[in-house]
Amino acid sequence: MILIAATGSLLSLAFFVCSQYGREPLTELIRPGVGKGDQTEELEVEIADSTYTLEVTLKELPYTEEEAGALLAEAASGLEEIFLNGNADIAHIMTDVSMPSTWLDTGIEIGWYLSSWEYISPDGTVKNEGLENAETLEVRAELSLSDQEFAWNREIVVCPPSEPDEEEKLEMLVYQIESAQEDGGVETILLPDRLLGESVTWYPARDDRWLLIALLTVAALCAMTFGKRQEEEKALEKRERALQLAYPDIVSRLGLYMGAGLSMRNARERSVESYEQSGAGNDAYEEMRVTLREMRSGVAESAAYERFGMRCRLPSYLKLGTLLSQNLRKGTRNLSGLLQEESREAFENRKAYAKKLGEECESKLLLPMLLMLLTVLIMIMYPEVVSFQA
Repeated sequence: MILIAATGSLLSLAFFVCSQYGREPLTELIRPGVGKGDQTEELEVEIADSTYTLEVTLKELPYTEEEAGALLAEAASGLEEIFLNGNADIAHIMTDVSMPSTWLDTGIEIGWYLSSWEYISPDGTVKNEGLENAETLEVRAELSLSDQEFAWNREIVVCPPSEPDEEEKLEMLVYQIESAQEDGGVETILLPDRLLGESVTWYPARDDRWLLIALLTVAALCAMTFGKRQEEEKALEKRERALQLAYPDIVSRLGLYMGAGLSMRNARERSVESYEQSGAGNDAYEEMRVTLREMRSGVAESAAYERFGMRCRLPSYLKLGTLLSQNLRKGTRNLSGLLQEESREAFENRKAYAKKLGEECESKLLLPMLLMLLTVLIMIMYPEVVSFQA
């Protein structure tokens, strides 16, 4: 138990320390390769002074399309970030967007088309001051270079100028990560470091295995303690049963020896000698041997008899110890007759106890007998059922 407790505690402490201090901030996630399937990563994200747990799905790398032009593909993959211009994602447009007519210095021309220019001006100004409900718009950008073209289509949501709650912020982060996996075969995804002007720090999810190990350690210790207590109770019950079954024989021997003229001490010595010669093991006679050794070592005979009854703990042995002790102190007459009467009563009690044990055995055998009956019924009925089906 000490070894299990120490091992479990050390493992729990080690995993706890690693989960608390062994983490480094993340700036990127590695997507699974082609054919490996999507993977779910559990991360912790710190937004300002708050920490949240977030599950992010990493999609496997798509197969590349060689016929797409390299410059157009690169421009299209970064066009959404340019268009957002600091907004969280296209589903939460609340500040001005950017709609450039050319892509950097590459010569790629971009033409922008919106389903409605009511809420966004051609220069990218978002007009949502008086907006009460979110409005959905279709945005299309056509990229052209020489004789090649590439169409970029998005559905954006212009939102009222209000501060999103924590759940909406987490949804924005998930959307940004999922959107980064849609364009091209990008293997490494850069995690966003800012959201609505607030700094964002990413960490791997905390390793909670130390808690599981600690719980398993406590459960193991509890189970071992409970099992040890059960074993002690079974051992005590077995000892009491042996003492109760041996009581009539002890009283009968003592009464027989005292009826033959021996003293109580000599009768006890003869009983112990007979037990030692038989070579059998019995808790009751072992207690008598301990009592005899106490008397030989100087313990008063009456006190030794009382201690004999207290060690055995059963009412019958307490009665016998008290009877023998009183005989020495007060000189009770006809002790042999009293012991014979006690012997007859003990044998009657033993018969009743044996009957009780038999009833307990019958109740324990009831379930096996029912199972055997069910087996026999199946063996008899199965051929008949098969013949009916045939």
